[in-house]
Amino acid sequence: MKDGILRIRAEKRQAEYDGKMREYSSGKMTTTSKLAQRYGRFEIRCKVPKGKGLWPAFWMLSDPPSWPPEIDILEFLGHETDRVYFSNHWPKPNNPDDSESVTKEQKVRGIDFSADFHTFAAEWESGEIRWSQDGVEKYRVTKDIPDVPMFLLVNLAVGGGWSGDPDKSTVFPAYFEIDYVQAWKKE
Repeated sequence: MKDGILRIRAEKRQAEYDGKMREYSSGKMTTTSKLAQRYGRFEIRCKVPKGKGLWPAFWMLSDPPSWPPEIDILEFLGHETDRVYFSNHWPKPNNPDDSESVTKEQKVRGIDFSADFHTFAAEWESGEIRWSQDGVEKYRVTKDIPDVPMFLLVNLAVGGGWSGDPDKSTVFPAYFEIDYVQAWKKE
């Protein structure tokens, strides 16, 4: 914490993860075993880091933990901080260990989300998920909507197939800054 802001730090420092030594370390917050709910509004006010190989996300997984389904309230690639990704992943009918997904890539001209704080939310109801950025709806899906309790995750991944690896231009330490995370449930 610094000045009331949670800062998830990624460093170029070896760490063991998933049984392997990795070149970078980072962190995550999760509500697994603490808070899981079916449906609601899930919101974050955050500032994302900039840099190749950085992959900040705010997302949900089913409780107890399994995959799919997955709802990505936001994902960023650190080398494209003018684009936010909203996604819904659901099990394939004939192979529940694999997924199908629908993703909306929202390129926002003139806004670099690493320059300031912004608010992102997903409103999840029976039969619908709506995503918004700074109070404006940006995307909506009405099919293959999860119908199980889900828990929240906020993390800053480093490297991976989608984000690619950091390069010499990526500055460490890097910070995913979170002003708040809120969850509401309809009564």
